[in-house]
Amino acid sequence: MDLINRQRPGYVITLERQIRFVHEHHRALISQREVRGSADQELTAARGALREQPDVVVIDDLLSAEVFQLALDAAGSGRLVFASVTAPSTTAALTRILELFPADRRKGIQSLLAERMRGAIVQVLLRKVGGGRAAAREVVLATSAVARVLADGQVQDLPLAMESGRNHGLISLTDSLGQFVRSGAIDVREAYRKADDRDALLLALKRENVDMSVVERLA
Repeated sequence: MDLINRQRPGYVITLERQIRFVHEHHRALISQREVRGSADQELTAARGALREQPDVVVIDDLLSAEVFQLALDAAGSGRLVFASVTAPSTTAALTRILELFPADRRKGIQSLLAERMRGAIVQVLLRKVGGGRAAAREVVLATSAVARVLADGQVQDLPLAMESGRNHGLISLTDSLGQFVRSGAIDVREAYRKADDRDALLLALKRENVDMSVVERLA
């Protein structure tokens, strides 16, 4: 939001469970709104926000299928939409989203996701060796392989689609954690605790001859 605020004019509305950072107006006009109630209250707030014709919409925590449908519709009308879901990985987040919808609606939602999702980021905070924090990030971009996975609803195959998109900047959380371990910034036990796929992390680090004996006892 800060980058958008500094680089482009426009009207931004955020719907947040709790406002932790207040944005001052720079090039954009930002209206931050707390929505701490139920899914119905979030839906009412989202409908009200979209009636104001914002250029950018931020939804802090998707609570219902109806709100996600609104987000997809807003993206389809040309608005930039940011939405967050609490989940340990992109695969888990997409699974949770699709499960919000009844089975007879999922095929349509899958098609809209494939068409309108531009990317996803998962962030995990880690304790650094020597103090401080570091953020390991999974980055998913809408390559053709990712779009096919979304359209087919085979989100369990997303890691394979991401593997084929490394040259386009896609990176899994496993790879991101592995980079921190190899650089010495993060202890392998901390990475293991925060990994969404611990077996994959163990295998990847073993291939690079990283001593995994300390975490194999935890496995």
